[in-house]
Amino acid sequence: MTLEDTLKLILDKLADQQELLQLSISTLTTKKEVARFLNKSEKTIDNYVKNNTLKKDIHYFYNEKDRVEFIPFAILEFKKAPKIVIVKDNIDETKKMYHSSVNSITQGLKVG
Repeated sequence: MTLEDTLKLILDKLADQQELLQLSISTLTTKKEVARFLNKSEKTIDNYVKNNTLKKDIHYFYNEKDRVEFIPFAILEFKKAPKIVIVKDNIDETKKMYHSSVNSITQGLKVG
């Protein structure tokens, strides 16, 4: 077998694998399938959409029924290199309040 024949055989096998991959990821359009593929819960997928970890018109779009439909190849790329954004809600920092007995005990203590 010549080098050219070997290369052609490899390219043919690669084309077959690509076709199989396209068939298998074509089902990655629903939240349920995306959650299963990413090994996450459906609630986590909702959170990814809400906090813009999965981006509109990149990872998903709204179809004619106004439902989220995921883009399979974008989900595949996301799985390879996820960029998860953690968004903290604005938390109102308040002064800690202790029981009156704790306050009376700690009043006389000096730190340092």
